[in-house]
Amino acid sequence: MRLRTIWIFLLLLLLGRGAFGQSSPHGSLSLTCTDCHSTTSWIEIPETMKFDHAKTSFALQGKHRTTECKQCHITLRFSETPVDCFSCHRQDYDSAPSVNHRSAGFSTDCVKCHRDDALSWGDSFDHNLTEFPTRGAHEAVDCLRCHVNNQYRGTSTQCVSCHLNEYRTAQDPNHTAAGFSTDCATCHRALTWQPAAFFPHGAFFPIARGDRHSPGVWTTCRDCHLEGANYVSFECIDCHTHNKSATDSRHEGRKGYIYQSSACYRCHPQG
Repeated sequence: MRLRTIWIFLLLLLLGRGAFGQSSPHGSLSLTCTDCHSTTSWIEIPETMKFDHAKTSFALQGKHRTTECKQCHITLRFSETPVDCFSCHRQDYDSAPSVNHRSAGFSTDCVKCHRDDALSWGDSFDHNLTEFPTRGAHEAVDCLRCHVNNQYRGTSTQCVSCHLNEYRTAQDPNHTAAGFSTDCATCHRALTWQPAAFFPHGAFFPIARGDRHSPGVWTTCRDCHLEGANYVSFECIDCHTHNKSATDSRHEGRKGYIYQSSACYRCHPQG
C-alpha cells in the first residue's frame, strides 16, 4: 500500500511538471493535478484547493460561490465551459413561474434584469436595470399591478398609464377641470405620491415664501383658489385681512391701485 502511494505521488509530480496535456479529462488547464487533488482523496477536492476562479473570465458572485463545480462543468471539461448565463440557466428562463420569458420576448442575456451577486436566483431580479427604475412606493408594488395579464415587454413607462384613475378622481384639486398635465411627475414624487410637491407653483407665485405662506398656514389649494378648479382666480385678501380704508390710505396715489386680489398680485408678484 505504501509503495502504491509513492507511485501515485510520483505520477502526480510528473503530470504536475508538464501541466495537463491533451489526455487530461478537464481540457486545457494550466494547473497541476496536485492543485486540486491529493493522494489521500483523489475524487474529493480538498478545501485548500489552490484554484482561484476570480482569476478566470468568470469570477464567482453570490449564489455561484456555493454552487457545486459539476453543475456548470457537467463533463468535467473546464476550459471550454461557456460563460454566458443562458447556457446554464436555460431551464430557469423557460420555466420562470411569475413571468413567461419567451412569450414576453425577454432577452436571454440574463444580466439585463438579474444580478449575479444575489444570494438566490429568485431574488436577483433588479428592476433598476430596466428602462423603468423603481423608486419609492414603486418598490413595494406587486408586479401585476403594472404588468396586467403578465404583459411585460412594451409596458408604458408613463405615470398616467397606471395612475389615470387617480388623475380623473382627484378633487382637491380637480385635475381634469383644471387641465393639469397628465405627466404626474410634474407635481408628484415617486417616494411620496401624496401630498403632491407641486413643483411649478414657484414659477407663478412663491407660496412657501414668508411666514404667512409657510406650510401649515395654508393646507389646501382651496385656501387661495376659491372657485373650485378655476386656478386663474385667487384671493389674497381673505388671508391678508387688511382694513380697506387703511389700505386705501397707504396706497393713495399708486397708479392702478384697487382693493382687489388681482391688484395685490400685480404689484406684489413675489409675495
